[in-house]
Amino acid sequence: MKLNIVNKTTALSKKDLQILVNKICKHFVAYPVRNAALLKQKKELTIVFLSSSEIKKINNQFRKKNKATDILSFAGMDEESLGELLLCTDVLKMQALSQKHSLKNEITYMLIHGLLHLLGYDHERSVKEEKIMFKLQDRCFADLGLV
Repeated sequence: MKLNIVNKTTALSKKDLQILVNKICKHFVAYPVRNAALLKQKKELTIVFLSSSEIKKINNQFRKKNKATDILSFAGMDEESLGELLLCTDVLKMQALSQKHSLKNEITYMLIHGLLHLLGYDHERSVKEEKIMFKLQDRCFADLGLV
């Protein structure tokens, strides 16, 4: 899957992000997740890194939550695109610090999270859905050797 990266972070190079997304997608196909076929059908994914103020505006506009968040996921608007993942570097840095791991690991965890959203999972839908999604997220993170 081709990546389009906007406002690249210094934590990961474009090549590293591409390798990481490929590994996550491969994992989701091998360990079947909902709508995994999309990962073979879609040809591109856009990843955008934003500041706290930028993501706060978008979060308020689309989710009516007036705060900065770590990641937002938007489905693709054309048949080639899986979608867009908007990540907030400022929030991710704080989360990495509080979790006592690297920014790279936090970005990885949130990419897994965002891709699961693009595949149809939504932890805000129900407690059951939250458990399913977070279990898949944690398993992928562990299988990538990043625990």
